[in-house]
Amino acid sequence: MRYYPVFLNLHGRPCVVVGGGEVAERKVRALLRAAARVRIVSPQLTARLARLAAQKKISVTRRRYRQGDLKRAFVVFAATDDPATQRAVREHAQAVGALVNVADDRQRSTFLVPASFARGDLQVAISTSGASPALARRLRQQLQARLGREYQRHLRLLREARKKVLKSVPDQKERARLFWKLAANSGEIKRQKSKSKNRESGARRQKSDRVLGVNPHGS
Repeated sequence: MRYYPVFLNLHGRPCVVVGGGEVAERKVRALLRAAARVRIVSPQLTARLARLAAQKKISVTRRRYRQGDLKRAFVVFAATDDPATQRAVREHAQAVGALVNVADDRQRSTFLVPASFARGDLQVAISTSGASPALARRLRQQLQARLGREYQRHLRLLREARKKVLKSVPDQKERARLFWKLAANSGEIKRQKSKSKNRESGARRQKSDRVLGVNPHGS
């Protein structure tokens, strides 16, 4: 099966995780990083989930799942060890039009969770369409080692440069040329020790200004 790759904006959206074990905990942590509004339905919680509930970072319904628990949910995760509950969550999620992921059952899921990592605004996600999650994790580790935190700093500069281009260059073809040229400079990123980070960032900012034709010392 060929899947459509997409990044979801879950900021403030209601998401429900059914289950309170380690799998559910991983789902909750990822949802919180995306600023989702998270509710758990489970009679039992891991220690970390209990702390998140005590800190009011998530809401919890401490009982077994019931029909109606998915009302207004945008994304649903079925993360229990009970097949009957997993099936019920899937059916109810589809009935209310929510996206649903059933743990370890891609055939009954409407989306898969890729192996992923982030470097600031840079987000990298890898999927094998369920063929080998282990390979997806291995590839993630390789890319994670290759794409260091210098990309996080570099993307901040690219964001600034993009704003300048959008404000000062009306021609779309010229914008595209400048965006491509700025992105091409990313291939020259070299890892530096902490003491040289500021100097490195300053040099990249000056280079971005030269690409955009900006005189940092004024006209």
